[in-house]
Amino acid sequence: MTTALEGLRVLDLGRLGPSAMASMYLADFGAEVTSISAAPAGPDPGSDADIWSFDAQMHLIARALNRNKHSLVLNLRDPGDRDTFLALVAEADVVIEDFRPGTAQRLGIGYETLRKVNDRLVYCALSGYGQSSPMGDQGGHDLNFIAKAGLLDLIGTGEDAPPVIPLFFLSDFGGAALHAVSGILLALLARDRVGTGQFVDISFLDTALGLANPLAFHLLNGGADLRRGELLYSGCYPHYALYRASDGRYVAVASFEPWLWKRFCVEIGLPDHGDADLLDAATAERVKADVAAVLATRTADYWEETLGPKSVCVTAVQSLAAMLGSDHAGARGMVAETRHDVYGTERHLANPIALSLTPAAVRRAAPVPGEDDHTPSQALREDTAT
Repeated sequence: MTTALEGLRVLDLGRLGPSAMASMYLADFGAEVTSISAAPAGPDPGSDADIWSFDAQMHLIARALNRNKHSLVLNLRDPGDRDTFLALVAEADVVIEDFRPGTAQRLGIGYETLRKVNDRLVYCALSGYGQSSPMGDQGGHDLNFIAKAGLLDLIGTGEDAPPVIPLFFLSDFGGAALHAVSGILLALLARDRVGTGQFVDISFLDTALGLANPLAFHLLNGGADLRRGELLYSGCYPHYALYRASDGRYVAVASFEPWLWKRFCVEIGLPDHGDADLLDAATAERVKADVAAVLATRTADYWEETLGPKSVCVTAVQSLAAMLGSDHAGARGMVAETRHDVYGTERHLANPIALSLTPAAVRRAAPVPGEDDHTPSQALREDTAT
C-alpha cells in the first residue's frame, strides 16, 4: 500500500516527548524515521515500577512514541559519529531537534552547517521559548510554558482558588508536537515550489499561546480582562458544566447553542429555564442548582443513554480505560498492536488522523535505543517500505 509520506527520510535528534510525538506522526504515515540518541538504553524499570517515577516515565514515553522508527546511538561530540550523522543528513529530508538555542551550533550540526550539506533539508528546532526570545537560555516543562503563556491562570473554579494543573501536556503535545508536524509539512510543500528547505522554529511557549487564539483576540482588541472561574468554559455557567449523578459519577452538559439549551431543558423537565438569561449571575446560579437537582436523580449512564440520542451534547464522564475498551475505539480502529522481541506484544493508541487512500499504520514497535546501530541505511529504508 502506498503511504502518504513514503520515501521521506527523517532524523530525530530529540530527547523529549514532543519531538518523539512529532516524528511518530510522520512515521505512522510512512516516513522513514531514525531516532538518534546519545546513549544506549538504560535499565528497564520493570512492570512493577511506580509509573510516575522519572525512569518509568522516560521508559513509558519512549515505548509509546517511538513506534515505527529505527534507532541509532551517536555521540555528536565525537568527530567520527558526527561525520556519520552528516552523511545521513546528505540523504535526509527532515532533521528534528529539541536542544536549547545555540547547542546545535556548538555541536557543529546547526542549520547553517547542515544546509551546506543538503540545501533541500527541512530543519525543525523545538525549544521552550524559540530561537529569538530573550528567555531562550532558560529551561522549562509543560507546566512552566502554560503558566507563562497565561493559560494556567484561566483554569480553575475562581480567583480565590488556585489554578488547576491539566494532566495532559497542552504545550508539549497539543502545542509544540502538532505544530512541529504542521510546520514540517508546510516547509516540505514550500520546498517543491522554491527548491530549497528551510528552518522551522517551534516554541513551546508560542504554540501554547496559540491554543488561546480567540481569547487573545478578545484582549488584543480592547476586551475586558479574563478572570479565572468566570469564563464560559470554566464550568460556571449552567449550559456548559459538570453535574454529579446519583452514582457519584459526573455528567458533562455542553448545550452551548441556545436551541440546544432549550431542547435540553425540555428533555429534563425544566422547560421554563430554556429562555433564562444565563449571563445574569443570580439567574445562572439558580438554574444551575435546579439542573443539578434533576441530574442527581439518575445515573450518569442513564443520562447519556437518554439524552445522547437527542443530540443535546450530554455525555457521561468516563475513564480513559473505559474509552480505550469502548465500541467507538473499536469501530474507529484506535487501538493497534505490535510485537517486540524484548517486550512482547504491545498495544498502542493508533494515529487519530484518518486518510481514505493513504492511511496511517502502526507497523512496528519502538526500538530499543541503538537497536539499528549495525543495520546499513539501505536496509533501514527497505524495512520501512515493507
